[in-house]
Amino acid sequence: MDGLDFNLADYMKFVLAFIFVLSLIGLATVVARRFGFGLPTTARNSADRRLGIVETLNVDGKRRLLLIRRDDTEHLLMLSPTRELLIEGTITPPQNAFSKALHEAARATSTAPEPQGPPLPKPADTTPPEDAGMGKKS
Repeated sequence: MDGLDFNLADYMKFVLAFIFVLSLIGLATVVARRFGFGLPTTARNSADRRLGIVETLNVDGKRRLLLIRRDDTEHLLMLSPTRELLIEGTITPPQNAFSKALHEAARATSTAPEPQGPPLPKPADTTPPEDAGMGKKS
């Protein structure tokens, strides 16, 4: 086992090299985020996002239409290599059938339901009388 004979200096070199490589990876991550190559850092989950691309359509080789959503408003943009053009702003997005049905169901269940039919009979008293089954001793 002459090839696997490590001393303390070899272990320290390994640990320092490992720390150096991890710091280079961290530095590359910071630089990438600084120049816009990283993940978005403002919204943590999709429920908190206020801005999104709804749909894109290529008009020709150089131009495309872009429908973006900000809060509850949509905007239609024409993008080209030379300029950006706002075609229509403040578009109210249509609600889909599922969200309409969900809101109607929530509204319907928010009121107390009215009783239907006659009231149910009360259950019979099933407790045995105290002297049932026992003979009287005289």
